Formats: sequence, structure tokens, C-alpha cells
Amino acid sequence: MDLKDFVKETISSIVEATNELQDEWGDQGVIVNPPVSTLAPGTYKQNSSTHTFRAIQTIKFDVAVTASSQTGGGGKVGVKVWVFEAGTEGEHARHHEEVSRVQFEVPLTLRPSETETTNRDHQQAEKGKAKLGVRGG
Repeated sequence: MDLKDFVKETISSIVEATNELQDEWGDQGVIVNPPVSTLAPGTYKQNSSTHTFRAIQTIKFDVAVTASSQTGGGGKVGVKVWVFEAGTEGEHARHHEEVSRVQFEVPLTLRPSETETTNRDHQQAEKGKAKLGVRGG
């Protein structure tokens, strides 16, 4: 699998899995990707006007990228992923492989949870009250 397909499939799988988890477990009180607050990182508070931010998730990749080739009596005969020399029935083939390590990160935000939407609505209501000079309680 080439690197592009690997990254796309990995991220797609993570996004699809978290979406499914939100749909399947939300009614039971499980919050996948809860909204966060800059005032209290790492905590969650329902109906809070301060817990309205979506966390940035960083997907870290550490992969080995392999480039290989095989040459035989007739020149290049294919692309392989191993290193060895073989001789069969008078023919000799040489395989060469180069491996490079690649590390990178892809930041993303996941779909907002229902509670993020609820908290944002609560935040908007508080802002509306503040404009009217009404104090919350």
C-alpha cells in the first residue's frame, strides 16, 4: 500500500469509528469527543458555556517507506519488498530494497458531539441574557 492510501484509510477509519461511536453510545451518556474548556483542560461539564471548544486531535504517523526493485538477466523485472539474492536454473536475480523512516503528524477535529452543540446553545443564551442585563443563576 502506498503512503497516501495508508494515511487516507487510517484517518477515514478513525473518523468513521468516532462518528459511529457518537451515534451508538450518545443515548447512554457516553460522550465521544466532548467539548473542552480553556479554563479547565481535561475536564467536561455539561450545560457549561465555557466547555464549547472542539479539541484538536493529532494523529501521529511513524512509518517505514520501502522502495525496492528486482533486476534479472533481462533488466528490470518488477518491484518487490524484500532483499535477497537467488539463483535458479542458471539465472541469477538480485533484489534491492531501501527503507526510509518517515514521521509526521496530521491535526484534525472530529465531528462535534451533541453536548458541544448543547453547550454552545447555552453559551449563546447566556450572551443574550448579558446583553439584556439579566444575570444567570
